Parts: sequence; C-alpha cells; structure tokens
Amino acid sequence: MLRNRLFFSQTYKCENLVRTACNLKPKAKLKTILPALLIAFSAAATAANKEGTLASVDLKTNEKEHFTVIAHRGASGYLPEHTLEAATLAFSLRPDFIEQDVVITKDDVPVVLHDIHLETVTNVEDVFPERHRDDARYYARDFTLEELRTLQIHERTGNDGKQVFENRYRGKLASFKIATLDEHLELISELNRQFDAQVGVYPEVKSPAFHAKEGIDASKVVIDSLNSYGFGGDDGNSYLQCFDFKEIKHIRENLGYKGKVVMLIGENEWDESDTDYDWVRTQEGMREVASYANGIGPWLGHVLNNEAMAQGMIEAAAWLNYAHQNKLTIHPYTYRHDALPTGMTGEQILEVLDNVVHADGVFTDHLVPVLTWREKQN
Repeated sequence: MLRNRLFFSQTYKCENLVRTACNLKPKAKLKTILPALLIAFSAAATAANKEGTLASVDLKTNEKEHFTVIAHRGASGYLPEHTLEAATLAFSLRPDFIEQDVVITKDDVPVVLHDIHLETVTNVEDVFPERHRDDARYYARDFTLEELRTLQIHERTGNDGKQVFENRYRGKLASFKIATLDEHLELISELNRQFDAQVGVYPEVKSPAFHAKEGIDASKVVIDSLNSYGFGGDDGNSYLQCFDFKEIKHIRENLGYKGKVVMLIGENEWDESDTDYDWVRTQEGMREVASYANGIGPWLGHVLNNEAMAQGMIEAAAWLNYAHQNKLTIHPYTYRHDALPTGMTGEQILEVLDNVVHADGVFTDHLVPVLTWREKQN
C-alpha cells in the first residue's frame, strides 16, 4: 500500500475521502460537504443511541454490529511499523486484530515487513551498500535472517530520505529490529494467554508471484506459521489477506486453507499483482471473489461515489452493493489521524465508513482515536 499512492492521505489533493479537488472548488467544499455529511448520516442510519450518536446498522438485520478495528502494521502511528514494540503497544490498546505483512528471507524464514524491499524502513544501504539488485533496490529475499538482524528499523522514509510522517516517532537511540512472523505470533499468543484476551492476527502474503519466481510458496509458509500458533483454520482468530486473486484461489484450491481470507483491492497502476482490480469491483468480479474469500479490503479511495462528491454529496460507491449482496466483510484501509482530509474530523470519517459505506471495520495506524470513537458508539 505504498509507492506513488503513498498512503491514501498523500493523494488527497485529487482523491480524498470527501471531495475530488479537481472537480470541487475549494471555496465550496466546507459549505457543501459538511452539510452533506449530516444528510448522508441521516439517510443512512435507521437508529440512534440514547445520546443521539448514530448507531452502526446492519443492512439486513438493523441490529448494531461490532466495528472491527485492525492495527495496521501494529501501532504504526506511534512506533516504527511492524516492530515487536509496535505490536506490543498495539496489543495494549486492545484492537480486534494486529496486522503482519510477510516476506520471505534468503533462508526461507517469514519476516514481518511491509515491502519486499528494505531501504524505506532500514539502514540497509549503510550496512550492505553493495547488496542491491540492478534496479538499485535492496530485497529482503537476498539476505539471511542473521543478516537482517544486523539492520536497524527506522520510521518510513520517502525517496528524498525524509520521514514520510514527520511528527511520528523521532527517536534515534532505541534499537528496533526486524522480527520473524513466528516471533510476532508467539508474542500475541502469549499476551492473549496472560491477559485473557482475544486479539487476533491479520497477516498479508506480500508479492506471492515474486516469491514464486524465487522458488518459495509464501502462502504455505504463512499458513504453516498460523497453524503452529493456533491462529489458522476455520477456528483461528485471524484473517489471511493478499492483493493477488490468483493467490487467493491458490490458498483455497491448492493449499486447502479453511480460515478467513480477504481479497485486497488496489489500483492497477500500483503493480501489486496482475489482478485486474477494475474487474474485481464489478458484479461478476465480486461474485467470483466471494466464491473464494470471506471479505475484501478496499482502498479508501474506492469506497465513495466520486460523481456525488463532485456535487458536494457523500454516497457509497455503487460497486459496494455487489460486496454486500455477496455478504463479503468489508475492511477498508487506512485511517491515519495525522493525515485527515481537509474539512473533516476523524470522527466524521469514521461515521462515513460506518453509516454510509457500511464497512465492517477499518485498518488504522492510530488506534487511540478509532477505539475512542467506537467506545462512544457503544
């Protein structure tokens, strides 16, 4: 979920949650959007709690549903992403799930990293300056676990070397290290045991086609780890996610996995896989996805009607009806409290996701505001 769409927030100028700036005049946005939000909330909700806060309403049963909160890369809004420290902090805040992106090392060990590349979150250029490929990038697959352990993880940086979110963790002395998937699963399992908690895991198989060319079945490796720690299978408290529809089918048909699976949806230009995400969002595509997956993880830029936004109205994207019709769980990504769209509060964004989009939950870098908002709904 990176590169030229670096976090949904980075493209808000033309693709934000409340307006398309290319179509909506700046002076009009506050006058039209915020009243439209109130109209949208009123039209979308059929019940309110005693305090007058809109309740989350299931489209079929009109019963209040649990809004799932997923710690995106751990507590990544507060500590460097995907570190054991970020996972521990996330657990302490009690989300429903903690996410782990998984790539495979040279010695076939699954490690928790968002990308198959290392330079955006580690000091690999300083430690192994000559170990890049012809594209000048450093691949986790080219390093053993022992070698990766020598690297320091830092806050994500852009192509200019600057920290992407300048107000996030700025410390220089703490030593954050790459951890294995098994270490993450063991950590969460042990914390669940000791605190009598039920925090689940939400691993993503990263770039399975790349790993296949490298001679490794990344999904099998991830599933084996999930099963080893009791998170796998139809009784496991987990979701297994991937951007590659062929891999979703492989997980079901060839690996026989029975646990919950989520099809992630991005833009074709991101090159996450050869999946046609435009097709995925069609009626046929959603029906096909539903025959293999339990849910979808759409990008926030896909969940609202752009034409309606251009007219100052907030409506769910029409394609989401196909997802609802096929009873697919909907977990959009990613809520970031330090990158809110102009003219909206965090609570308003969450209200839109809950009462207009009818999402079942959200991935978030910032657990505190999302969990606080959810608590208010209850």
